[in-house]
Amino acid sequence: MVTNLAKRAMTTKGQKACLVIDHLVEALAGDPSSSLRRALILVDIDQYPGTTQTGIMERLHIHKSALNREIEWLFNYGCVMVSDAKRDGRLKKIEVCGYSKTGLKASLDYFDGDHDNLKGLLEDFGDILKLEKPTLRDAKIISTLYERKNAPKQMVIEGLYNAPTSTNNRAINKLIEEGVVRTDES
Repeated sequence: MVTNLAKRAMTTKGQKACLVIDHLVEALAGDPSSSLRRALILVDIDQYPGTTQTGIMERLHIHKSALNREIEWLFNYGCVMVSDAKRDGRLKKIEVCGYSKTGLKASLDYFDGDHDNLKGLLEDFGDILKLEKPTLRDAKIISTLYERKNAPKQMVIEGLYNAPTSTNNRAINKLIEEGVVRTDES
Protein backbone atom coordinates (compact mmCIF):
# COMPACT_ATOMS: atom_id res chain seq x y z
CA MET A 1 0.00 0.00 0.00
CA VAL A 2 2.73 2.48 0.93
CA THR A 3 4.62 1.60 -2.25
CA ASN A 4 1.54 2.34 -4.38
CA LEU A 5 1.01 5.67 -2.62
CA ALA A 6 4.65 6.64 -3.12
CA LYS A 7 4.53 5.60 -6.76
CA ARG A 8 1.35 7.63 -7.36
CA ALA A 9 2.84 10.67 -5.60
CA MET A 10 5.87 10.65 -7.92
CA THR A 11 3.74 10.39 -11.05
CA THR A 12 2.84 13.52 -13.05
CA LYS A 13 -0.73 14.27 -14.17
CA GLY A 14 0.02 13.24 -17.74
CA GLN A 15 1.64 9.99 -16.62
CA LYS A 16 -1.31 9.24 -14.33
CA ALA A 17 -3.74 9.83 -17.16
CA CYS A 18 -1.76 7.47 -19.41
CA LEU A 19 -1.70 4.79 -16.70
CA VAL A 20 -5.42 5.15 -16.00
CA ILE A 21 -6.16 4.80 -19.71
CA ASP A 22 -3.91 1.73 -19.93
CA HIS A 23 -5.85 0.12 -17.07
CA LEU A 24 -9.15 0.98 -18.75
CA VAL A 25 -7.92 -0.62 -21.98
CA GLU A 26 -7.09 -3.71 -19.91
CA ALA A 27 -10.61 -3.60 -18.39
CA LEU A 28 -12.12 -3.41 -21.88
CA ALA A 29 -10.61 -6.61 -23.29
CA GLY A 30 -7.35 -4.91 -24.27
CA ASP A 31 -9.18 -2.89 -26.92
CA PRO A 32 -7.80 0.68 -27.23
CA SER A 33 -10.40 1.42 -29.91
CA SER A 34 -13.11 1.17 -27.23
CA SER A 35 -15.02 4.41 -26.94
CA LEU A 36 -14.85 6.70 -23.94
CA ARG A 37 -18.61 6.12 -23.66
CA ARG A 38 -18.07 2.36 -23.27
CA ALA A 39 -15.47 2.99 -20.58
CA LEU A 40 -17.86 5.41 -18.84
CA ILE A 41 -20.61 2.77 -18.88
CA LEU A 42 -18.27 0.16 -17.41
CA VAL A 43 -17.24 2.54 -14.62
CA ASP A 44 -20.90 3.31 -13.90
CA ILE A 45 -21.78 -0.40 -13.69
CA ASP A 46 -18.89 -0.90 -11.27
CA GLN A 47 -20.06 2.04 -9.17
CA TYR A 48 -23.60 0.63 -9.02
CA PRO A 49 -23.25 -3.18 -8.99
CA GLY A 50 -26.50 -4.92 -9.88
CA THR A 51 -27.72 -1.87 -11.78
CA THR A 52 -30.17 -2.11 -14.67
CA GLN A 53 -30.01 -0.58 -18.13
CA THR A 54 -32.68 1.90 -17.06
CA GLY A 55 -30.51 3.04 -14.18
CA ILE A 56 -27.51 3.51 -16.47
CA MET A 57 -29.61 5.41 -19.03
CA GLU A 58 -30.90 7.76 -16.33
CA ARG A 59 -27.48 8.42 -14.79
CA LEU A 60 -25.49 8.79 -18.01
CA HIS A 61 -28.21 10.14 -20.35
CA ILE A 62 -27.47 7.54 -23.03
CA HIS A 63 -30.08 6.51 -25.57
CA LYS A 64 -31.48 3.00 -25.08
CA SER A 65 -30.34 1.57 -28.42
CA ALA A 66 -26.78 2.86 -27.96
CA LEU A 67 -26.69 1.47 -24.43
CA ASN A 68 -28.00 -1.91 -25.61
CA ARG A 69 -25.14 -2.16 -28.12
CA GLU A 70 -22.55 -1.25 -25.49
CA ILE A 71 -23.93 -3.69 -22.89
CA GLU A 72 -23.99 -6.44 -25.53
CA TRP A 73 -20.33 -5.74 -26.38
CA LEU A 74 -19.36 -5.71 -22.69
CA PHE A 75 -21.19 -9.01 -22.15
CA ASN A 76 -19.74 -10.67 -25.27
CA TYR A 77 -16.20 -9.75 -24.22
CA GLY A 78 -16.64 -10.98 -20.66
CA CYS A 79 -16.54 -7.56 -19.02
CA VAL A 80 -19.95 -7.85 -17.35
CA MET A 81 -22.36 -10.48 -16.10
CA VAL A 82 -26.07 -10.12 -16.71
CA SER A 83 -28.60 -11.91 -14.50
CA ASP A 84 -32.34 -11.79 -13.82
CA ALA A 85 -33.48 -9.57 -10.97
CA LYS A 86 -35.02 -11.61 -8.15
CA ARG A 87 -38.25 -9.60 -7.91
CA ASP A 88 -38.88 -9.06 -11.61
CA GLY A 89 -37.52 -11.50 -14.20
CA ARG A 90 -37.92 -8.86 -16.92
CA LEU A 91 -35.22 -6.75 -15.29
CA LYS A 92 -31.60 -7.66 -15.87
CA LYS A 93 -28.99 -6.90 -13.23
CA ILE A 94 -25.56 -6.01 -14.58
CA GLU A 95 -22.24 -6.36 -12.75
CA VAL A 96 -18.59 -5.99 -13.72
CA CYS A 97 -16.58 -9.21 -13.50
CA GLY A 98 -13.20 -10.85 -14.10
CA TYR A 99 -10.36 -8.96 -15.75
CA SER A 100 -12.58 -5.89 -16.10
CA LYS A 101 -12.95 -5.68 -12.34
CA THR A 102 -9.15 -5.91 -11.97
CA GLY A 103 -8.47 -3.22 -14.60
CA LEU A 104 -11.07 -0.89 -13.11
CA LYS A 105 -9.67 -1.32 -9.62
CA ALA A 106 -6.22 -0.37 -10.92
CA SER A 107 -7.70 2.74 -12.60
CA LEU A 108 -9.64 3.68 -9.50
CA ASP A 109 -6.50 3.45 -7.36
CA TYR A 110 -5.43 6.77 -8.92
CA PHE A 111 -8.68 8.34 -7.68
CA ASP A 112 -8.74 6.78 -4.20
CA GLY A 113 -11.60 4.57 -5.37
CA ASP A 114 -13.82 7.51 -6.36
CA HIS A 115 -15.84 6.47 -9.42
CA ASP A 116 -17.19 9.99 -9.98
CA ASN A 117 -13.66 11.38 -10.38
CA LEU A 118 -12.80 8.66 -12.92
CA LYS A 119 -16.03 9.43 -14.79
CA GLY A 120 -15.06 13.11 -14.69
CA LEU A 121 -11.72 12.34 -16.33
CA LEU A 122 -13.47 10.41 -19.12
CA GLU A 123 -15.95 13.24 -19.63
CA ASP A 124 -13.09 15.77 -19.70
CA PHE A 125 -11.38 13.75 -22.42
CA GLY A 126 -14.64 13.76 -24.37
CA ASP A 127 -14.86 17.54 -24.04
CA ILE A 128 -11.23 18.00 -25.14
CA LEU A 129 -11.43 15.60 -28.06
CA LYS A 130 -14.76 16.88 -29.46
CA LEU A 131 -14.96 13.86 -31.77
CA GLU A 132 -18.10 11.95 -32.66
CA LYS A 133 -16.86 8.80 -30.93
CA PRO A 134 -13.56 9.40 -29.12
CA THR A 135 -11.60 6.31 -28.12
CA LEU A 136 -9.23 5.35 -25.36
CA ARG A 137 -6.44 5.48 -27.99
CA ASP A 138 -7.34 9.12 -28.67
CA ALA A 139 -7.26 9.86 -24.94
CA LYS A 140 -3.83 8.20 -24.66
CA ILE A 141 -2.49 10.37 -27.48
CA ILE A 142 -3.76 13.52 -25.74
CA SER A 143 -2.33 12.38 -22.39
CA THR A 144 1.03 11.59 -23.94
CA LEU A 145 1.21 15.01 -25.58
CA TYR A 146 0.11 16.69 -22.35
CA GLU A 147 2.98 14.96 -20.58
CA ARG A 148 5.65 15.60 -23.22
CA LYS A 149 4.34 18.91 -24.62
CA ASN A 150 6.19 18.57 -27.94
CA ALA A 151 6.90 15.07 -29.10
CA PRO A 152 7.79 13.62 -32.47
CA LYS A 153 4.91 11.70 -34.00
CA GLN A 154 6.93 8.47 -33.90
CA MET A 155 7.51 8.82 -30.14
CA VAL A 156 3.75 9.19 -29.57
CA ILE A 157 3.06 6.16 -31.75
CA GLU A 158 5.63 4.10 -29.83
CA GLY A 159 3.76 4.90 -26.59
CA LEU A 160 0.50 3.57 -27.99
CA TYR A 161 -0.81 0.04 -28.17
CA ASN A 162 0.21 -3.01 -30.17
CA ALA A 163 -1.81 -2.13 -33.20
CA PRO A 164 -0.71 -1.81 -36.78
CA THR A 165 1.31 1.37 -37.26
CA SER A 166 -1.28 2.47 -39.82
CA THR A 167 -4.01 2.34 -37.14
CA ASN A 168 -2.06 4.48 -34.69
CA ASN A 169 -1.01 6.86 -37.50
CA ARG A 170 -4.62 7.19 -38.63
CA ALA A 171 -5.69 8.06 -35.05
CA ILE A 172 -3.08 10.81 -34.76
CA ASN A 173 -3.85 12.15 -38.23
CA LYS A 174 -7.56 12.31 -37.35
CA LEU A 175 -6.75 14.39 -34.26
CA ILE A 176 -4.59 16.69 -36.42
CA GLU A 177 -7.37 17.06 -39.02
CA GLU A 178 -9.92 17.87 -36.31
CA GLY A 179 -7.58 20.53 -34.88
CA VAL A 180 -7.23 18.76 -31.53
CA VAL A 181 -3.49 18.18 -32.05
CA ARG A 182 -1.12 20.59 -33.74
CA THR A 183 2.04 19.76 -35.65
CA ASP A 184 5.07 21.98 -36.09
CA GLU A 185 4.02 22.45 -39.70
CA SER A 186 0.64 23.88 -38.76
